[in-house]
Amino acid sequence: MPNENPLDNAACGLLEVAADGQIAAANSAFAQIVDRDQSALLGMRIQELLTRGSALFYETQFSPSLLLRGGLEEISFELLRSSGERVPVFVNAVLRRPDADREPRVFLAVFAARQRHRYEAELLRSRKEAEQLAEVVRRSSDAIVRLSADAKIESWNTGAQQIFGYATSEAVGNPFSLLFAVDAFQDLGTFSELKRGKDVNLETVGKTKQDQPVDVSVSLTPHLEAPGTLVGFSAIIRDMTKQKVAERNLLQAEKLASVGRLASSIAHEINNPLEAVTNLLYILNSRITDEDTKQLVHTAEEELARVSQIANYTLRFHKQSTDQIEVDLSMVVKGVLGVYRGRLQNSGIQIVDESSDCGPLLCYENDLRQVLLNLVSNAFDAMRSGGKITIRCRELDRSGVKSFRIIVADTGTGMDQPTLERLFEPFFSTKGIGGTGLGLWISRDLILRNGGSIKVRSSQQADHSGTTFVLSFPGIDPTPFRSLTDN
Repeated sequence: MPNENPLDNAACGLLEVAADGQIAAANSAFAQIVDRDQSALLGMRIQELLTRGSALFYETQFSPSLLLRGGLEEISFELLRSSGERVPVFVNAVLRRPDADREPRVFLAVFAARQRHRYEAELLRSRKEAEQLAEVVRRSSDAIVRLSADAKIESWNTGAQQIFGYATSEAVGNPFSLLFAVDAFQDLGTFSELKRGKDVNLETVGKTKQDQPVDVSVSLTPHLEAPGTLVGFSAIIRDMTKQKVAERNLLQAEKLASVGRLASSIAHEINNPLEAVTNLLYILNSRITDEDTKQLVHTAEEELARVSQIANYTLRFHKQSTDQIEVDLSMVVKGVLGVYRGRLQNSGIQIVDESSDCGPLLCYENDLRQVLLNLVSNAFDAMRSGGKITIRCRELDRSGVKSFRIIVADTGTGMDQPTLERLFEPFFSTKGIGGTGLGLWISRDLILRNGGSIKVRSSQQADHSGTTFVLSFPGIDPTPFRSLTDN
């Protein structure tokens, strides 16, 4: 066979075969498949290179079908190498009739099955990876959007639908600016950075289908083709609303903590002047004889004592004991009510204190004080126009197991079921800008820290509205500690 055979440039095996199977031409790739000399193949019949079963198939089915149809695709055969090894192949065949005087010729393209199997396996693996990636993109909670060079939306995933509210049919084909407020979209610029092949990352304000603002972070990635032409870009958009709310609430909580530290410092500084004024009033009371004046001094002493009590209570609230101690519940309740007594009375709120019949509770005193302060403050907010707050403490003894129950109840507006279900979530608040949403979340943690539990029930019925919190704590074990060395 001449060296300049053009068939040798093909990557697969190529043959020209007469109608009876005699090989008229074969390229080097086919010679390598059957491990034979290329020139030795000329004059051989292709049936000699096939296994017995494949040769029978070639004679009885392949040739008649080829003559009838003029071409066949992907017929499988087994070729024989010079060593007798069997080589599975795929064959594509085309029948050519040059003219009426010449016999028809068959042109065969032969592909080694091993190479084909490797190719198909690689193709299948790539397809699975692509399908998995597409599924990840489709189900992502972030909006992943593909856009054209003129910023038209070309693809839309589930995350984009959840964030912006548009269905795929509503979003695809629309401009990218659909997802942003006018001023916010201007922050994306003229896409000059994208055209230079640079990524763009920024935080801005998106706009939902319902025209509601949503805080988002946007990452834009350009897709370029040579010689640096922008053919499209992709956008990953993340909803930052909850994160922004959390950041604002954490900032508010830090401000409140700073105010608490400042209040403690002020309480400490005014103690000495308060003590001096108290002594001066005592001296003044001993020197005056007019009863009306004595009564005024006495009233001043009472109010000053209340101020001193609040200052001392603020100091005790700021200081946290490192160990649990036995706490007089009655004294803690009286201290909490003393802080709010003036505001409660001015708002026409009646206080019912039933905390005097309890024994000592082993706990972190400041934790309990903070919980009660928060519950009383919430009760006050729920009935600014008057009502009743009841604090009841009970020591229970069930089958020899002691426990304490503290009930804080109000006759305020009450809460609906959706509010009750989210009541102890961090940053959930019904007080608008004035609330941090941390009070009850922290209170529950403090109660759990002291081995207790908290339950709540509420009603919004017109004739029976209000909320009741029930705190339960384990009692002190009356059995004295017994050393291992005791007999």
